Amino acid sequence: MLKLVGSFCILAGCIGWGANRIGEEKSRIRHLQEWIRIIRRIQNEIAYGKRTLPEICLLLSESCPEPYRECFGAIYEQAGRQEGEGLEQIWQRQVAQCLSAVRLPEEEKEILKCLPLDPGIQEEKFQAERIGQSMDLLTRKCRQAEDAYENKARVTTCLSILAGVFMTILLL
Repeated sequence: MLKLVGSFCILAGCIGWGANRIGEEKSRIRHLQEWIRIIRRIQNEIAYGKRTLPEICLLLSESCPEPYRECFGAIYEQAGRQEGEGLEQIWQRQVAQCLSAVRLPEEEKEILKCLPLDPGIQEEKFQAERIGQSMDLLTRKCRQAEDAYENKARVTTCLSILAGVFMTILLL
């Protein structure tokens, strides 16, 4: 009886591990989609609303979900103080701090930290185009993740079940 209960616990643990890995991939896709929405909004506010980046950060701090709300609020506050740090340094530091809690690959985090936010460019459409290049790259990464999600989910589920069965057989 104890062997049966132990076998069931091992199998349940392996399946739970697989479900956790699938959940992490789904979370990654959600974060990428949210960043694409944020970048699209930044791009539209620059091109059509003729707003500055600190103003856009204030708008985003009011409309974005956590953890991004705090990030954009901090960027707005620190950009208003102008303590010798440029807007790009503030952006990089705050976004890096925000993304430290988010499970994204380093390459995707680097894209978000290094958005081409050059406040010295006077032409709004040029600024929006440069931001759009990063958005295109993120969109491509998000599409790849979405396309691979179904296969990864199936493979991870199968492997976790097989690992549980294999461990059960080894322990019996």
